[in-house]
Amino acid sequence: MKYVSGFEDKAVQFERKLDNLRVDEVSPETYCRKYLQHLLQHKKYYLAIYADVLEKAIRHSGKPPEELTLVDFGAGNGLLGIFAAYCGCKQVFINDINVSFVEASHKLASLLNVPITGFIHGDIDDVASQCKNEQVDIIVGTDVIEHIYDLSSFFKTLSQINPFIVSVFTTASNPDNHLKLRSIKKLQQKDELIGGNPDDFTLAGEAPHAAFLETRKKIIRMQLPRESEEKVQLLATNSRGLHEKGIMLMIKNYTANGVIPKPLNHPTNTCDPISGSWTERILSIQEYRQIYSSNGFDMKVYNGFYDTYKTSSKSIVNKTLNLLIKVFGRSLAPFIIFAGYKK
Repeated sequence: MKYVSGFEDKAVQFERKLDNLRVDEVSPETYCRKYLQHLLQHKKYYLAIYADVLEKAIRHSGKPPEELTLVDFGAGNGLLGIFAAYCGCKQVFINDINVSFVEASHKLASLLNVPITGFIHGDIDDVASQCKNEQVDIIVGTDVIEHIYDLSSFFKTLSQINPFIVSVFTTASNPDNHLKLRSIKKLQQKDELIGGNPDDFTLAGEAPHAAFLETRKKIIRMQLPRESEEKVQLLATNSRGLHEKGIMLMIKNYTANGVIPKPLNHPTNTCDPISGSWTERILSIQEYRQIYSSNGFDMKVYNGFYDTYKTSSKSIVNKTLNLLIKVFGRSLAPFIIFAGYKK
């Protein structure tokens, strides 16, 4: 897999800058260092993804990079946004909900000597607030869209930031790759019924968490101390997919009207009841398209590709898979890319 057309030279040059980077200089936080170390170990592959994302975003915008203001949303260490700035985007804002990642991206940009317009800690409302005097042309993100609690609200805010904004997001929660879905559903069930810890997978969170079901039960029990165990269990089970604010509204409705909510219309999707972050949420292409459309955006889906920069044997296998993706489409793609643009 070569770097995407138009970014080959920049990607090669940027890769050389990364060669001299020491992760312990970027952040004192273990998770930030672990995340960046993973990206650097596979930097050719991730730069190929970043180049692909930027190429699609710029093409859909119809403008050259030097005229574009871009937001890297849910950026982690900010490598995609820093690469976008390196490739000549006029303004780049880097955002994350985790303040440690915002600080790490600031330090990383400084170490790489790539100027960044601004760093934004918070969610999409904070991006809207801090960019209210800017015309944001593009918003991009890798492996973030599947975690956003309320996607419809998110895209509504995007349309308020700029009705003509172009969005490009990647997600490994490919609803048509059934082998991938099997592993995602196992992870969702573990988060829901057992809990999670940083060793679950390479980029798992920085701290262990209790089973989401048990967390919801505790929230409900605190509000309904005299309710039967059976009812509390039913309320906790049927509130899968709600964060704390939604759970409190459910309890209020139950107390006033005796209404028990219907369970989530998906067998395994679940979210952290405290943060609202979904565990690799699985939505159909039709569901995504409806969310985009209802907020004034068209949507195009592109197939991702496998890492062909691995050892020789794995590289041959992945090159073959990439060829097969051209024949069989999304059912084999390791991730997919959504491009959203004004209808």
